[in-house]
Amino acid sequence: MFQKAMSVKVGSKVNTKFVNRLLATNFEVMDKMGLQTIKPFLQDVVRFDGLVSSLAGSFVADPLFMPEIVGHVGIPALVDWLGHVGMMGLYTALDSTVSPVLEPLVENIENPRDRFNWKRQMEAWKYGSGRDYVLPEVQEEK
Repeated sequence: MFQKAMSVKVGSKVNTKFVNRLLATNFEVMDKMGLQTIKPFLQDVVRFDGLVSSLAGSFVADPLFMPEIVGHVGIPALVDWLGHVGMMGLYTALDSTVSPVLEPLVENIENPRDRFNWKRQMEAWKYGSGRDYVLPEVQEEK
């Protein structure tokens, strides 16, 4: 959605400062939220917690800009994107709550095919939620 919001169709009339305002608002909000939010984003990793928090922060920081963004990307694209965000939230919930309970049970499944399938399902939840990203340790310069 971020990429779609920054693209401009040939011949369309868009405020010349639209993209700069979008970038400035988002990066300002993510910077205030800290490395745990901005670093994954800069490394092209989308996490549900960072995404929802930064969107909420952007809305609070510049509420009058949101209708302009919605008008630019369009309602159908926004609804489609919200479906993806919802699934990302579901995968985050499954990975953080269900996977830890299932892991020991899956290890005891006798049928190798079933065990393999359950492990791949739990990996799908982890990677689909962005929870596979681990923030590298930041070493202070001396």
